[in-house]
Amino acid sequence: MILNPYPGLFVAVDGIDGSGKSTLTKMLVDWLRREVYPTIMSSGVPIVLGTKEPNKDGPFGKLIYADLAQKASGLHARNPMRFQELFACDSLINLRDNVIPHLELGGVVVSDRCRASMVYGAITQDQITDLMAMTQRIMGVSFIWPDIVFIIDVPADVAMERLKRSGRSFLDGLEQFSVLDRTGNNFRYLAREYPNCVLIPDKGDRSSEAKLAFVQEYIREFLKKRSSQVVEVRD
Repeated sequence: MILNPYPGLFVAVDGIDGSGKSTLTKMLVDWLRREVYPTIMSSGVPIVLGTKEPNKDGPFGKLIYADLAQKASGLHARNPMRFQELFACDSLINLRDNVIPHLELGGVVVSDRCRASMVYGAITQDQITDLMAMTQRIMGVSFIWPDIVFIIDVPADVAMERLKRSGRSFLDGLEQFSVLDRTGNNFRYLAREYPNCVLIPDKGDRSSEAKLAFVQEYIREFLKKRSSQVVEVRD
């Protein structure tokens, strides 16, 4: 992986399914656009770009979700590490076509998931190194690691309860207690061993607003430490 070499700011929000990452990502994008970077580029594109991985409408995203619908018979259950190759290909398209061009212009990218989510494919934590190597092989110079990876650290039982309360009629092959419990431990390992990861503890008693306040304060302090406090945008 390559630490973000571009002038723009790259932030990701990650965590197990049911952690509240999508809600937090949306709140973060709204706050950044409203209070930190309220202007747009001359091309009309907002300074703050929100992205999501995997892309359900993309070629690899369609394969991913079709596989997850198969539950026990899917590749995700039979060979979790191999399944992560599809996610790496999906991420490659997103970074190459969306994230990197925006960062090159000095924009801000906030992603709902990044390649930190590869830890879903690790049955044991020592496999995370192999997943990193596989991702590097597929993505090459496009394997850009965010400046900040916020990881919502929520227990698997809390996440499962949230998923059930969401009203969805179907939980896919990764939205199972055993998978979420293992993956939560993998995320905590990742946060210890890899750069720019920030855990947001949530035992089920931390509201989305409280998590946003934590993220806002962290980003404010992060920007103060940068050589330039304001991301300069050029077209």
